[in-house]
Amino acid sequence: MNITKVNELLSEAVAGLTESVDGLTEAEGGFKLNAAKVSLSNARAYAKKVFDRAGKDLNQELPDFDKRYKVLQAKTKKALDVPRIRMPVIEPKDMAKFDKRLKTGRMDIFAPFTKGKFIAPTGLDKDKKKGDEWIHLGLHDGKKSDDVIKARWTSVAAKDLIPSQSQIWLEKLIKNIAKWGTPKAGSPVLGTTIIVSKEGYILDGHHRYGQVMLSNPNLKIKALHIPLPIKTLLRVGRSYGNAVGNQQKG
Repeated sequence: MNITKVNELLSEAVAGLTESVDGLTEAEGGFKLNAAKVSLSNARAYAKKVFDRAGKDLNQELPDFDKRYKVLQAKTKKALDVPRIRMPVIEPKDMAKFDKRLKTGRMDIFAPFTKGKFIAPTGLDKDKKKGDEWIHLGLHDGKKSDDVIKARWTSVAAKDLIPSQSQIWLEKLIKNIAKWGTPKAGSPVLGTTIIVSKEGYILDGHHRYGQVMLSNPNLKIKALHIPLPIKTLLRVGRSYGNAVGNQQKG
């Protein structure tokens, strides 16, 4: 057998393992099943196994699983294909202060710039002094109102949101639903704020969004709507998350 054929067989084997549903889908705490790529049949088989182990019936808990999984996959095709490791991490506990800092123009997002241009460095979680300096650059550019961003707290139906990251882990969606129940009105998953861009892209909270999409896309999720284009918001959010000590997640 030639080396080309061997490589083809190895690639097929790896692909099969990626979509495996035998329960061995996690390695060293990482996730393997990306809902954007796993076929419906494999996703259903995996979900059924998880629900069976939890003593629950998939068809009762998620009666429209097939249809809603297809809709979720269609949504992921609109994603910006940003790898999860490059996505900002702004936890719900950070959002009120993030909103306040946007509204007081602390971050140097628009001209004139303190440093001569818009900068959004990464790695600020490793240097608290630089992180704190970056958060306050907007106060030192010679103009008080140029960086003021008027975000608003609202609620948005899951069906009207667009994922920005290219990885939404099926294991996380299914195991959370099996453990905590199907999202419905009043569920904590709806009351935990996600950040949304000007166009409706999700900055952080993709797995809460995915759970709602599989359950009932009409349900509304609490959101902090920030009127910035997603590409700008990604840069600002990544730097801000780092500056308050949050690392990107793999």
